[in-house]
Amino acid sequence: MPELPEVEHAASTLRLWLAEAPVLRARAAATRLFRAGDHRLFEQRLTGRRLERVERRGKVLLLSFDGDVGLLSHLGMTGKWVRRPGSDTPAHSHAQLELPGAFVLHYCDPRLFGRLEVHRAVDLLDLPVVRALGPDPILDGIDVAALHGRLEGTARAVKVAIMDQAVLAGIGNIYATEALFRAGIHPARPARSLTRREVGRLAKGIEAALGEVLGRPAEEIAYLSEGGAVQNPFLVYDREGEPCPRCGRALEKRVIGGRASVFCGRCQKG
Repeated sequence: MPELPEVEHAASTLRLWLAEAPVLRARAAATRLFRAGDHRLFEQRLTGRRLERVERRGKVLLLSFDGDVGLLSHLGMTGKWVRRPGSDTPAHSHAQLELPGAFVLHYCDPRLFGRLEVHRAVDLLDLPVVRALGPDPILDGIDVAALHGRLEGTARAVKVAIMDQAVLAGIGNIYATEALFRAGIHPARPARSLTRREVGRLAKGIEAALGEVLGRPAEEIAYLSEGGAVQNPFLVYDREGEPCPRCGRALEKRVIGGRASVFCGRCQKG
C-alpha cells in the first residue's frame, strides 16, 4: 500500500508531468473509483485545464487546476499514476489525462480501492476526508506531547494506533514497522503503556524512517509497489528470519491488527 513517501513521490512526478501542459482530454471508465461522483464529471471538468498546484496531506493527493477545478486522488492499496506514450496503455488503467506531446497520464489500480473525486479547488482542504486526518509528520512535524496524549487514551497495540490516519497521517505498515524498531518498542505493546520519553523516541523513529527513504532514489521509494524488484531498502520490514541489524538475533514476525509485523524480540521488548 502506498504510504507517505510513495505519495510524496507521486506528488512530485505529477507536478513535473503536468507542468504548464493543458489536459487535452480527460477520459474515465465507470468504476467504483468514482463512488463519490460521476466519472463523466472527471471527463468534463478536467478537459482543457492546466495544473496550478499539487498538495499532499498524508496519503491523499490534492490537485488544483485553473478554473477552480480540483481533483482528490487517494491511491488506496494498489493505485498509481504513470505516464506512457499515447499508444501504450498499461494494465488496469481506469482514468486517463491526455497531454501534449502524445503522452497520456494513466491512473492504474488493479484492486480499485483508490478514489478519484472532482471538487472545487478551493474546497479540497476542507473536505471531510482531509479534515479527519491527523498531523502530517513531514508537513506538520510531530508534537510529542500531543501524540502521547492520543496514545495514552487507547488500549490498542501501539503499531495499530500509529497507523490510524486520525492519529498520524501517512503512516502505514512499512514505516510503523521501521519506526518502532528504531525506537526499540515492541509493536504489540498497548499504546497507553508508553511513557512520554518512549513516545519521544517513537517520534524520532518515525521522522528518521520517513526522512531516510524520502532522500533515496525513486525506485527504492517504490519498492513495495514494484513488487520488490529492487533490493529491500528497509532495516526490518519484510526481513523475517534475517539477523537483526543491531544484535544479530533472527527477526520475528507476528500478525498485529491484521498486518504482518517484523520485529526483534531482543531489541524491542514487550
